Amino acid sequence: MRRVPLLLAAILLVACNGARELRNLIGERLQESLVAADKPDTSSAPLPPELVSTKLSLYTDCVGSTRIPLYAGFRQVNMAAKAGKKARRESIDLVLEEAFEKCVKALRDGPLLQPPLPELENAATLYLASTRELAAAIAAVRDAIEDEPVRVRKTTPKKTTSKKASKTEPEPEPEPQPAGPVLTDPKVRFTAAFGRWDQSRRNLDDHIDAYQATVDAAVQATVERRSGKRIEWHTRELMRMAKPYVRCLGDHDEITAKICEAFFTPMAEAHTAFLKLHDANPAGARLVFWMPQFMESLGGFYASADALRAALRGNTATSEDLGRTIREFNDLVHDFSQLNFSAADP
Repeated sequence: MRRVPLLLAAILLVACNGARELRNLIGERLQESLVAADKPDTSSAPLPPELVSTKLSLYTDCVGSTRIPLYAGFRQVNMAAKAGKKARRESIDLVLEEAFEKCVKALRDGPLLQPPLPELENAATLYLASTRELAAAIAAVRDAIEDEPVRVRKTTPKKTTSKKASKTEPEPEPEPQPAGPVLTDPKVRFTAAFGRWDQSRRNLDDHIDAYQATVDAAVQATVERRSGKRIEWHTRELMRMAKPYVRCLGDHDEITAKICEAFFTPMAEAHTAFLKLHDANPAGARLVFWMPQFMESLGGFYASADALRAALRGNTATSEDLGRTIREFNDLVHDFSQLNFSAADP
């Protein structure tokens, strides 16, 4: 009679353990079944504005570095058209592959950086494609220019009395021409390519502008909260004021660039404020990594920009003057990207 209660107790114990295991299994399955929407979403967390600014700089450098040779090619092709038969191939410069290096870098590295900006990245892809197309069209116009013909001395053939020689030989039949449309005229091809490039450039500029102003202001506010209006703030402010001026130069030629005067004044004021702070505490400025190289590039850029300003006022500016100033700025941007202000923070 005692065996029945013991057997019942054993059955109840197994049942309890099975229920506990079943409950744990159900809990594990419920946890695994959670979808992404049920979990905390951190994707909308604000990123430091410096990261966004770093990403945008890739695309700004891409546009800035390609404008110089392409606008130069545009002017050279137009001048060759005006020269007509007097145009020479050497008057048009080829756009070399090295001109696309910063765009290639933007397309390679940009998507790897936060935050994802698919519309900007797609606009940059289209821009590089149209840039290569325009460069090829410039080369086609250059190749179509005929070199000066070599003058050949005419000689009178000797007359012969031979009957065989007197016979007129039949002229060779013309070779059959391939069927299909005639190849596009290089000038027409160039005009169409320039239109597509200019449209893609404006599209990329619009995407950059949509982020740049907000990001620059946010970066400055962050820097000011962290360390006040010290060396980092004034360095960034100088670069922020220089960008609109250099971009304006890239959109104009040596005649119409006078309009960029409006952007020169705020840049000059930021330059003066930066130098005043830098010179007041040179020991503190030296704590910033890469600052000597930045100062050297800044001197070259500002001297070139100041000389260009005077040349524009005197109507003596050339396309080479514009290109030189923009190239000096590109060097300055490179050195700016190397700066590290962490050691100079209070």
